[in-house]
Amino acid sequence: MKKIIIISIIIGIVIIGSVILVNSNQGVEEEVTETVEETVEETVEERWERERVTSGPFSIDKSQYNLGDKIFISVSDISENQKGQMIFFRQVDSTMWKEYLTINYDGQQKNQFNLYFEPQLSEIKNICSTNEIVGPWMVKFVGTEFADINFELLNQTNSWDKRTFEPVC
Repeated sequence: MKKIIIISIIIGIVIIGSVILVNSNQGVEEEVTETVEETVEETVEERWERERVTSGPFSIDKSQYNLGDKIFISVSDISENQKGQMIFFRQVDSTMWKEYLTINYDGQQKNQFNLYFEPQLSEIKNICSTNEIVGPWMVKFVGTEFADINFELLNQTNSWDKRTFEPVC
């Protein structure tokens, strides 16, 4: 009889202990999940601020891009008297840069806008292989006193991008 009582008490203690353990773990899981979600939300906003490269009212979204990435350009609050060109240059060798793209802007027409482009191989532009687009790039702001923006195109692709970037000429 004593054995049955002792066994019953032990079983009761194990059951109560299990219930307490399960409930306390659920609370911890919920707290961890909430913390992770808050961190992810903050990280997205903070990442934009941290990675963005800015010169006056002009900015690009980051300083390094992979092959196939789009370069996002944001222009905000340019004054009505600001008019000029954003010229994107790619480095050809240690002393020479070549124009890749020119974007005109006029604060009287638009004082803010966003756009993007993707550096690509082009037979027409005589950019035949990835070796000709990877490396340092520079954005010059003709018609303003704003400093250049520098960024780099890396010789790698994103894991989701299955393109091979084979030579075109």
